[in-house]
Amino acid sequence: MDTIFPGRRTGEENTVRNTSPVSSLNGKTVLITGSSSGIGRASALAFSSKGAIVAVTFSSDKKNGEEVLRECQQIGDAALYHLDVRELSSMEGVVNDVLARFGSIDILVNNAGVMRERPLQEQTMDDIEEQVRVNLLGVIRMTRIVLPFLLKQREGIILNIASGAGKEGFAELSVYCATKFGVRGFTQALAQELPPRIRAYAINPGTTATHMTGFKGTDPKKVADVIIRAAEETLGKRSGDDVDVWEYAR
Repeated sequence: MDTIFPGRRTGEENTVRNTSPVSSLNGKTVLITGSSSGIGRASALAFSSKGAIVAVTFSSDKKNGEEVLRECQQIGDAALYHLDVRELSSMEGVVNDVLARFGSIDILVNNAGVMRERPLQEQTMDDIEEQVRVNLLGVIRMTRIVLPFLLKQREGIILNIASGAGKEGFAELSVYCATKFGVRGFTQALAQELPPRIRAYAINPGTTATHMTGFKGTDPKKVADVIIRAAEETLGKRSGDDVDVWEYAR
């Protein structure tokens, strides 16, 4: 029983530890938001190497998106879509196009994110709104759009890319931290609502060598390797659990 909200389930009943990992990602359709660079790009290539069909997406950098597509197509099947997770019509359009082309979405990777590193008093209202719309609202809405199709399939995996900054606050990252704390809370609560064969995990990278960090930190390929393991469900996690990348990426 939840002592904060009496009468509500804590989710222990719903989030049984998975003991039957996916044996193969081969032939699975994976939709990755924000996959033209960084962790998303590395994840797209990693899923392709496992035989998955990859829906690559880009927001503004079409050139990089096309490069990722070419690399994925050298390995297997893939397609490229323009996706703005701030716009509902864009998200709905991409999901419908992926389903029309490939017939299913087996794994959703909510990766798109933005960060404004400066004190709150120096962040504009636009800075604040963009981080919330992309990092948190984008994750929630994209999941809401894809979920009916996962329920119809009666199977699926949702991987929400949160952050170590969603577990601890950092100065000059107050809004970013708030959004990533939110992603973790959303994932935990969502897992309590999902049927056993649809599972959700929060992936928490530490500082990762991407454009966002000035290319300092962990190699995105190592983060992608952990994302793959989470998708294969070989980490012994319960639906709703955190996957802290630094525990596995050595």
